[in-house]
Amino acid sequence: MSERLEEKTNPLMEAVTSDARWELEDELLVQVLGFTLYGYAFGVGRVIFLMDVEDINASVAGQLAALGVGPKYAQGLVEAAFECFMNEEDQSVHSQLVNIGHSHIASEDLSECVESIFKNTETLREHME
Repeated sequence: MSERLEEKTNPLMEAVTSDARWELEDELLVQVLGFTLYGYAFGVGRVIFLMDVEDINASVAGQLAALGVGPKYAQGLVEAAFECFMNEEDQSVHSQLVNIGHSHIASEDLSECVESIFKNTETLREHME
């Protein structure tokens, strides 16, 4: 089932990582991608494929690790994203990123989601300065 989920999430990953703005060394960008990807993957995995949470989490962590993100870091990011998503009272930036990804589960064209990853990264960077 993970293969079917990755068939849906790979286009998002490929669009982000093939963009000239992508930098694996940019930790903030990796985090924004990770939380947004998680929301998208969770929605697709649960709603469309009726997957178990553990399988969705393993798939997303595996995709991040395949990019070059440390496996423990990827697993921790996925666990944090899951916690944000399950806590309805959580209004953190991380929770918002997960919800942005989740809102795109029915989108045929993921260009808006891709662009949001880069724009949200820049917005967060500006607020950190």
